[in-house]
Amino acid sequence: MSSDPPHGPAAAESNRHTEIAQAVYRSWWNVDRAAGIGSELLYTEDGVCVMPALTMTGRDEIVRGYAARQAHGPRLSRHLVSNLVTDHHDDARVTATYALTLFARNGIAPLELGSPSAICDVVDDFVRTGGDWLIRRRVLEAVFVAQDNDSVLLGRK
Repeated sequence: MSSDPPHGPAAAESNRHTEIAQAVYRSWWNVDRAAGIGSELLYTEDGVCVMPALTMTGRDEIVRGYAARQAHGPRLSRHLVSNLVTDHHDDARVTATYALTLFARNGIAPLELGSPSAICDVVDDFVRTGGDWLIRRRVLEAVFVAQDNDSVLLGRK
């Protein structure tokens, strides 16, 4: 029995899946831990983020979008990614599809825990640029939204 790591096309696809999963997690970690500051660098120059109540096109709009979020004062969020599936188009293009569960409220931790603010379906189109996987297009579709959700990005305030 060999203990050598797998190689060939299956190993390459597995590696790409792991790289894409890390890119997805990193993007939401940035929103949760850094209020989206620097999030634009995880997108291509002309990257697009489509949310139910807001579309941000290009890095400058993404910067402004997260700056507007920060202007409302302290906000605590946790974006929980699950059911991540990747579709490998070629060595430089991958689509990630997953469910996103959002817990978010204004204030500083610890906050009282309630039901999720929203559950969304997300589709991220990634391209490899200079060795990094960057988001070319992210589309969030709200599936469930809590009645008291106050997310500007989901159309509630």
